Amino acid sequence: MARRLARIACLAAILVLALVETGPAASAPPKRVLIVVMDQMRPEYVDLFDMDNVRMLMDDGVSYPNAYLGHMAAETVISHNVMTTGLLPKHMGWSDEVHRDVENVLGGGPGAFYVTSSFASTDFFALQSRGGYPNLGDYVRSKFPGRKFAAVGMKTTAAYGAGGPRADIIVTMSSRRTTTTAPCFGTLGGRFRGPAGLNVPSYIAGTGECGRFYVNSDTGNTYTTGVTSPAWMYPLDGNRFVPGFDPAHLGGDTWVADAAIEIMQREAWGGMLVSLGGIDKSGHMWGGITDTDTYPPGSPEEMAHERFIAKNADNQLGRLVQKLRDLGQLDETLIVITADHAGNPAQKFHGLDGAGRGDFNWYYGRDADETYLQPQPQIQPLIATGNVAFNYQDSAIRTWLVDQSLGKKQEMATVMGTLPNVIATYYRDGDHYVLHSSTTSTPMTASERSWWQAHGTELVDTMAAPWAADVVGLLSDDTSYGVAGDHGGAQRPVQRIPHVMWSADAPAGARPAATFRSIDILPTVLAALGVENRPPTDGVVRPVYRCSTRVSAGLRGAGSRVNVQARLLGRPLASALVRFQGLGIQRTVRTDASGLASANLRPRRSGMVRVTVPQRGLSLGCSTSVRLRAAAGTAGGGAGLTGRP
Repeated sequence: MARRLARIACLAAILVLALVETGPAASAPPKRVLIVVMDQMRPEYVDLFDMDNVRMLMDDGVSYPNAYLGHMAAETVISHNVMTTGLLPKHMGWSDEVHRDVENVLGGGPGAFYVTSSFASTDFFALQSRGGYPNLGDYVRSKFPGRKFAAVGMKTTAAYGAGGPRADIIVTMSSRRTTTTAPCFGTLGGRFRGPAGLNVPSYIAGTGECGRFYVNSDTGNTYTTGVTSPAWMYPLDGNRFVPGFDPAHLGGDTWVADAAIEIMQREAWGGMLVSLGGIDKSGHMWGGITDTDTYPPGSPEEMAHERFIAKNADNQLGRLVQKLRDLGQLDETLIVITADHAGNPAQKFHGLDGAGRGDFNWYYGRDADETYLQPQPQIQPLIATGNVAFNYQDSAIRTWLVDQSLGKKQEMATVMGTLPNVIATYYRDGDHYVLHSSTTSTPMTASERSWWQAHGTELVDTMAAPWAADVVGLLSDDTSYGVAGDHGGAQRPVQRIPHVMWSADAPAGARPAATFRSIDILPTVLAALGVENRPPTDGVVRPVYRCSTRVSAGLRGAGSRVNVQARLLGRPLASALVRFQGLGIQRTVRTDASGLASANLRPRRSGMVRVTVPQRGLSLGCSTSVRLRAAAGTAGGGAGLTGRP
């Protein structure tokens, strides 16, 4: 991949003793951003499933080994809106797979329950509008007038969550169509899905049914997953999540990439989020990281398993990058690779393993149009209290109560602690959760306790809002109450996600020690694009680029005057610390608004002084050395400094 280096004009010095420069400096910030979300991807998949295109971007860009999702619920329906707003779920308007509409925003009555994965676009848009917050699309249009923002994904939860009501284009898959007289029913071999969304372009929607973006979605076409344990709990429905074998109507992540490529080459776009959902579906069916077997090439079994699906997702990423290159847009695009959550295998499983059991394992309750009242025995102690209004359990257990008094919350938390593999229980108190107990039926392992002490309460608190669960039970690693592979909770395997930032000017192979959470994506992207008036968010700007420095040194009285010009992405790096170390000197100054810092130094002997700009904000930091002469007439050190300390 192309990498551009730019040089910066040097400063004048009274009498130059040294002139050094370090670090590449971009000539301009990126002009567009592409965010590729790999649903339920774990960092280990890169090597486990030979994801060469992800690895190439990691090696040629910046990868964050300490990245983690940073919120609950760890779900697609939550994380995509987090990414494009920089807000924690507690500030979004909904924060879980189940939503208690306390403000009656959706019109079903105050306190009505909804399954958010079944939201229509109008439901998403109503809650997003009620929140009144901007998202990435708003900033793209403001920064680049005339440019469009698009969200593309086969899951409505991803596309509508990321796009919001003001998106220029949202492309997703429709609900399953069952009309047997429709032309597509015969052509595609059963029930089918077509393109849907917001402002769907005609070149994707087509002028009639059975265009390229219509795919088989028949529940009789499961690639054997409908009759095979454990996948049968949540089986495939045709080619919604896999490409399939019809070259004219490929589904899954190939469908998503094809739609995104059409938008790239036909629209003046400034931002796009592309959500690839195949890895998640396979992970739910088989367990994800434990699904490593190989199957005959071209077989239905191969199509349905993680190795093929992860590799196909990687191939689609490669196609997106290649299209940017073909369009001449690669060097001006910031590419973000991330996941909306990771996942863990259900090696400790507390659902019922049977055909079609997935939703009934996950949900217990009733909303306006869905009823789930066939619970697994493991949650019966909660139900037996007579105080469960709704329950959701995946890799964590969340309970909404009928009686929400403090005493009833504490009572339910006590019962929660008796359930298998519950390691900590919480009850909600306004905008935060209170730890009820970490002494439960299942003691934590040392590694679980270490992660929980660092992140458990932090993660639970991110979803605390009036619409959120009243009581929460965190589960041990590799535990699920839902299906064979799951997410949603606070476990390290669920929270640890890959995160990569690539641009033509990002330092190849950088691995910052800084953490990176999903809430940090928006502020970091906006900083990289040069959006000056960034909004207050729950996230912070994380380092992506090396700064560059131009250092000049000249004689000044008995010592030397050293000038440092610091820049980042072609702009002055203002208010940055500059450290001088060596030859008995330990000094720090701060750059002014023009990125300039100056110091009068009196080294004890001639030699090299290290000049360092530490990591801050978007800057990964940079350093160089400058040679100075010993201060005349001094046996010791000492220096007079200018600039702001």
